Amino acid sequence: MRRLITMVAAVVAIALFSPVAAQAQQAYTINHGPYLQGLTYDGVIVSFTTSERGFSKVEVREKGSDEVREFRTSKHGLFEANNTHNVIEVKNLKPATEYEYRVVSKKLTRFEPYHVRFGEEVASEWYSFRTFDPAAKSVSFVVANDIHDKADLCAKMLDVQPLDEIEMVFYNGDIMSYYNREGQPFTSFIDVSVEKFAKNKPFAVVRGNHETRGQFARIYDEYIHNTPEGMFYGVFYFGDTAVVMLDGGEDKDDQHPVYGGLVDFDNYRREEAEWLKGVVRSPEFLAAKNRIVIMHVPPIVERMAEIEENKKEIMRQIAWRGASHLGELIIPILNEADIDVMLCGHIHRQLIYPEQPGVLEFPIVVNDNVSSLYVRSDEAGVYVKAVHIDGHTSFEKTY
Repeated sequence: MRRLITMVAAVVAIALFSPVAAQAQQAYTINHGPYLQGLTYDGVIVSFTTSERGFSKVEVREKGSDEVREFRTSKHGLFEANNTHNVIEVKNLKPATEYEYRVVSKKLTRFEPYHVRFGEEVASEWYSFRTFDPAAKSVSFVVANDIHDKADLCAKMLDVQPLDEIEMVFYNGDIMSYYNREGQPFTSFIDVSVEKFAKNKPFAVVRGNHETRGQFARIYDEYIHNTPEGMFYGVFYFGDTAVVMLDGGEDKDDQHPVYGGLVDFDNYRREEAEWLKGVVRSPEFLAAKNRIVIMHVPPIVERMAEIEENKKEIMRQIAWRGASHLGELIIPILNEADIDVMLCGHIHRQLIYPEQPGVLEFPIVVNDNVSSLYVRSDEAGVYVKAVHIDGHTSFEKTY
């Protein structure tokens, strides 16, 4: 009898402490996010994940109001459900208005054709954000690049910046080295962004050449939602300021052996250039007093080497297909667009490509990989300050 009791106890213990039982006892949680992207004058995109499959929504109220609106993702007549990764667009907001929001999710415990059952419900605390102001005379933001999966470096780049004062953060490429692990964007930079600012202020991601590599590179857009259209390039308007984000793609030729014939960036850059032609002719862009371009890979044309101080670096970059193809396609368009400054990364050191009449009609500020940029656009122009992770200012100038 005693032996039987011992055996039963052992079986119960195994059942209670097996991985399956342990998982069943874990609480249903919001385990990543929420984080904001795609903020405009009248909308925002809220992303978050849950620990298990569920049915989720975002609740939004104007600050000071008790009226709560609910938003879910609906496609082809079906609400998104039985998922862990949620991307929910909040629409029809007022410009220059402060809102509060929270994310709410119910665990799905049974999901059959005619039988749906829910488990526990979880909700985040209420967070706040402010829609952009179409009448704004000034805007400030932070640009960081070439973090290469170092979340601690990302934190240091953010910590030296006045995050309470800015409107948003732009991650300007190579935030990851290669996309080889599931959930890698969270551990690389999204989780630390949520901790520092992204529950209340948005970030946008300019794709770098390294982020086109790896077995999961083709699902990067599941995490990055710069605009409702889901592109890695786009344009942001902040009243008097236009900020154009461009995706330079890979830095090598499409036929390079390392890609195995799996890339098509020449055509991608041509399509992007056609899109850019439409942007710079649009009424919104033409009305902007200050115009900024952000792109990871600096575009290069051979004539830029006429300036002796940068000749060696320019000739090194011109050897790479990506930089030279971007120069061929993008620089002629931007030369006619009255650009104040372009902000780039990629080469892991600070460098300035100055204006050259007839060659490059705007300066290019190349940031290094141990500094972040503070950018303020106002009636005085576009002020750019590079702040090293140790806190000292290594470069500042108004364009």
